[in-house]
Amino acid sequence: MPKSITVNPADVRKKGTLEIPSIPLNSYVRNFAKESKLYGGNGLKAMLRDMIAIREFETMLNSIKIKGSWNGVEYNHRGPAHLSIGQEAAVVGQAAALDPDDFIFGSHRSHGEILAKCFSAARKLEPEALQKIMADFLGGETLGYAERIGHTDLASLAENFILFGTLAEIFARKAGFTRGLGGSMHAFFTPFGSMPNNAIVGGSADIATGSALYKRINGKPGIVISNIGDASMGCGPVWEAMMLASMDQYRTLWPESAGGAPPILFNFFNNFYGMGGQTSGETMGCRGAQEENPPRGQRPSPSRHHHLPHLRPLPLGRIQLPDQGRDRALAERGLDSGLRRLPRKE
Repeated sequence: MPKSITVNPADVRKKGTLEIPSIPLNSYVRNFAKESKLYGGNGLKAMLRDMIAIREFETMLNSIKIKGSWNGVEYNHRGPAHLSIGQEAAVVGQAAALDPDDFIFGSHRSHGEILAKCFSAARKLEPEALQKIMADFLGGETLGYAERIGHTDLASLAENFILFGTLAEIFARKAGFTRGLGGSMHAFFTPFGSMPNNAIVGGSADIATGSALYKRINGKPGIVISNIGDASMGCGPVWEAMMLASMDQYRTLWPESAGGAPPILFNFFNNFYGMGGQTSGETMGCRGAQEENPPRGQRPSPSRHHHLPHLRPLPLGRIQLPDQGRDRALAERGLDSGLRRLPRKE
């Protein structure tokens, strides 16, 4: 039974004002010397290499999707290819700060997330552990194909393994990371901390929260990151996941030895799109809320009362009305319910 928590009406019904602290935006200041000291010269070169590899990988997919070929190699890929071109720095920078024990759950644009996390994990694993993971996976089938591609050492072999396993999965091949059953939006490789991705906008938020809760309850190392897009802020399960991850009971009811709240980070990739719609000014209400609630002293915008001159009543003389009942009523209300527009009969 949970312990009783007193709710005093005299306290909770007091008048007051909710003060929201300022939230810094775009506040990161680049400092090459500091980052070089943190990651080292080889570390920064590895990040650049990863970004170039991801960009080339998705450029190849795009060429195959729209042209049916790449570098003279023809291929008919009938499946999806949701790209994240332009987001390479975000996924590579994130992966560089994570360990193999850290998990990421991605979105439907997850090729870069998968590659970046796997590249980073492969570099951080001990050589014996890395070799064993690749050799044991699918009985060495994926590794066998990777070994046929030119390589000079274990690191380059691991790169072949990651690239081939991901691409084979996208192309629904048996040697893919999930035997070709997941495809572009559901590829993953758990031994490197790249967990299942989700085709639903914001769909990874609640799944990642469950994974983080598992880590906390069972004392497993590492954190969990939910990689979702800016449009996911309009999805209910995302808010439910954040509430579940921050419940007061982790601090008030759970024993201190449990460690507190689940170790999860909700990372929103702001690419200004939610599938085919732009979040700013189209599919989300952020701009409208800002206009309706201006800073104190400013007049509110009449955004809810804009006159729309391009929306005009339907001219009844140009509509064929099979009967004088329901269809006329619909037309008079401005509802063109499949009625055909015809020239006016004199």
